[in-house]
Formats: sequence, C-alpha cells, structure tokens
Amino acid sequence: MRPLTESDPRAVGSYRLLYRLGEGGMGRVYLGRSRGGRTVALKVVHDAIAGDPGFRTRFAREVRAAQSLRGAGTVPVLDADPDAEVPWLATAYVPGPALSEAVIGHGPLPGPALWRLLSGLAHALEGVHRAGLVHRDVKPSNVLLSLSGPLLIDFGIARSADETALTGTGLVVGSPGFMSPEQAEGRPVGPAADVFSLGAVLAFAATGRGPFGGGSVAELLYRLVHHEPDLRGAEGPFAELVRRCLAKRPEERPPVAELAAAADAHLGDNGSWLPAPVVAAIAQKAEELLNAEAEPEPESAGTGSGTAAPTSAADATAGALTAVLPQPQPQPSPPTAVLPAPASASVPAPAPAPAPARTPARTPARTAVRGPAAVPRARASSKGVPSAREVAVRTLTAGLGRPALGLFYLVPMLAFLVGGVDLMNRAADHPSLSDQAGGAYQWAMNDWWRLPATLLLIVAMAGLHIYRRRLPTVPQGRVRLWAAGVAVYWMALCVVLTLHLLWFLFVHNGYAYGEGGGQHYLWWVALPVMILGGGFSPIVLVMSVIRLVKA
Repeated sequence: MRPLTESDPRAVGSYRLLYRLGEGGMGRVYLGRSRGGRTVALKVVHDAIAGDPGFRTRFAREVRAAQSLRGAGTVPVLDADPDAEVPWLATAYVPGPALSEAVIGHGPLPGPALWRLLSGLAHALEGVHRAGLVHRDVKPSNVLLSLSGPLLIDFGIARSADETALTGTGLVVGSPGFMSPEQAEGRPVGPAADVFSLGAVLAFAATGRGPFGGGSVAELLYRLVHHEPDLRGAEGPFAELVRRCLAKRPEERPPVAELAAAADAHLGDNGSWLPAPVVAAIAQKAEELLNAEAEPEPESAGTGSGTAAPTSAADATAGALTAVLPQPQPQPSPPTAVLPAPASASVPAPAPAPAPARTPARTPARTAVRGPAAVPRARASSKGVPSAREVAVRTLTAGLGRPALGLFYLVPMLAFLVGGVDLMNRAADHPSLSDQAGGAYQWAMNDWWRLPATLLLIVAMAGLHIYRRRLPTVPQGRVRLWAAGVAVYWMALCVVLTLHLLWFLFVHNGYAYGEGGGQHYLWWVALPVMILGGGFSPIVLVMSVIRLVKA
C-alpha cells in the first residue's frame, strides 16, 4: 500500500479511496471503502484509454465476464460503472500476496502447497470454462494466495469462444513466457490455452523461474513455440502433470477436470497450506488493512459517478491495472505483450517487426453496470476466506481478548462477597485482641470497597464482551481503546481478587483464633485461589501489561 498523492482522486463513485495498491499499463488500483464500511479494490481506467472507441465495450465485457463467475477460487465483482466518464470496477479486496511476490520473496513452494495450488486453480478454471469463457492471461501475478487457497483474478482479456474479438486484428494479447503457443502465433484459443498457462504457472511455483527462461519478448515467444520447457527442480507425478500441461499441441493437454481430480487425490489436512513466511505476509497485510479501515473519513471526501476533481494535471494520466488487484513485485517475464502475429503457423527466429496500428472497433450501445442492486454482494472466497478485518479482530479477541474468561476470577470474588457477611459477624463475636490492635485487621474489618469493586468488574466484563461484536466496524482508535480496556480489566481482576484474599485471611485470622472460633467454610474457596491464583495470576498480569503496551 502506498499513500495517495496529489495526482490521485479521493473518491470514485460512492467509494472513498484510502491507498494506492498498484499501477499497470492500463491504469491504477486503489484500496477503497464504501459508505457501509466494506473494503474493496477499485480498478480505475486510464482516461486516455477510456477515450478509445472500442475500449468501453471491452471493459464492459470484462465486467460481464467477472460477474458471471461466482464459484470458488475467484474474486467477486461488487460494483462497476463502465459508462462513467472514467470507467471503474470494484471487487472484494483480498489481503494476500500474489504468487509471483511470494515465490520471488520466499522461494519455490513446497510439495503439499504445489498440489493445493494446482487443485485451487484447476477448480477455478473449471468454473471459468463452464461459463463459456477462456481466461487467456493465467500468470503468477494473477494468482493471489489466501489462507484457504489460491484465487484467480483479472479477466480483462477473457472472452467467450463464440464472441467476436474486440482487440485489433492480428494482435497477440497475453503474457510472454506464460501464454500458449497458439496464443503466441495469433491462432484461435480455447480452454486448452489456459491449461498451458496453468502449467507454466505451476512450473514457476515449483522452480522459482519461468519454464521458458527470460530475455526479450521475441526470444520468449520463439522458445515458447519451438523449445521444450525447463522443469529442473520439479519432481515426481507433479512434474509429469506439468509437462503434460505444457504440450505444444492443444489436444495433447489434459482437461482441467482431470488436473483437479489428480490434485485432490494428493491433498492432505495439514493445517495451513502456505509456508510460514507467506502466512506472516498475509497477517501483515491484514494488519495494514485494519489500520487503513479505521482511519477517520475526511470531510472533503466527495462522491459521485466519477472520480473527484483533479488537483493537478497528473490526474489526466490516472489509470487502472490489467489486473483486479495490484502487481507490486517484479515479474520473472516481461509485461503483457501486444505484438503482430506472424503470417505463418510458426514463430521465426527473433527479428524486429513494426507494431501494427490498432483498428477501432464499432462501439455498441452501452448499459451502465453499477450499484449493489446490479451485483449481489459477496465475500472473496476460495471455499470461504474470512476478510482481513475479521482475521485481525479474531486475533485481538483471542486468549485474554475474551473478557468473559474473567468469570474464573469473579466467581471467587462473589463467594468472598456473599460468604464474607457471615464471616464478619462471626469475627465480631470472636475477636482476637492482638489482631484488633493491628492496622491491617482494622482495615479489613472496614469492607466498604468490596461490593463496588466487584460490581464494577462485572459491569466491565459485560461491557467489553458486548463491544467485541462491534470491533469489525468501529474506528481504529476505539479498537485500541478496547484492547487497552481489556488489559486494564485483567490487571484489575488479579489485583482485586488478591485484595479479597487478603481480606479473608485478616478477618478469618481474628475469627479462627478467637475464643469459640474455628475454620470458616470460605477457607475452601481461599485455598484454590491461593494455589491456582499464585501460579496463574502473575502470568496473566505480565500478558496484560504486554497487551496494554501493544495496544
């Protein structure tokens, strides 16, 4: 996340922008928040691109493609307006790193994670193909890693097999190093092209490098069509599946259903599927999201169907990503290529070629797609992924973050409070002269503090416990205040229970050793408090202090 600059708008549609998530050739993606508090990723299109006669049609197609996919492994579209002055698209925000970012930063994925990656992406592509679409741009930066599985994003160039191509005639659209040979040659593509791209992504995840190396776009495309993939580092049945996916002929590649079944057979229930450093990166992004969501809304934040008024000439160049979410890390292959397709069925040796001029497509009538009524709101899900806010709140409300656990301290207090009335009467009837002369005993006999202190802690427990349910929506300052209140609450519990115990020992001493006295039944309450409280209360106190400092 990067702070907004003067060239960035402050609002898009009804969404207030918080941070810039990334930037690509088609524009920028922002972290935004709706009026209801929902955090979204907003793709804002470059206004120069938006002036292209055929672009709005292609952008509306992207919206339709994304809206038609509601299954596991994809990120839902929540709102869009392709007819606005500057078209935009809002999707659920997933606080997870891209596969490219994770592999470059932390190395190749281990074996179990590779099978889970294959399973999630195969099921996602199965839904894409079932909807009659071909993604055409499966690459590491378009795969997000969440705690429950991978998520496939960016349907900017996806189209159905029977839909007329709206990009220029003879153009190659995709990502060199991860596109299929037929896509590189400008031939028609089908679901098998996504299988090839999937194989290239899996090879990158297993080895940490692209299966066709690096270099210029022309070199990559030549190796893609004529050379065999480099799979050194991939092993066993997984490597064999990847090799089949990377077959040059589309008919020799396995269908995604077969890949999904093979991957599911290798899955195990081993807890988190991601390496620890990637899980830590997800937690860090969740914490950043919690901080971003809790910032106060400025009074000058505007609303409307387009972007806020520009504050400088740089606003004229504000744009949107080719992906629904940002691509902040460098990629192992060059960016998306738009190259002239060769006339023959094969790619010749690398040679410079002039870029063809784009032929504007005829723009049909447009229908704006916007508002929550147009698209049912849904949570980004790969078989159920909690939002980043929920993850952060769960962390805050775990362990000592559960005020109701204070009942283990309050129950002995209530026993001392109720049974202490009888003890005080007996102690008054059987006083110990030596204890009566002591100041501590005189203080203990004056028990004005016991009832209000106990009642105050009970009210604090109830209030803090009820307020826990509001933490996903309150500002950050209140979340910190609540965390500090919980820490003070636990420290007060330990201190007040200790005072209750001291009170009992002082008063009981006067009763037990006085004339006619003896052991009082509250002794059986005090005994476990001394044993257990003496062991656990110091630990709780230290943890409460740590929680208070962190808050």
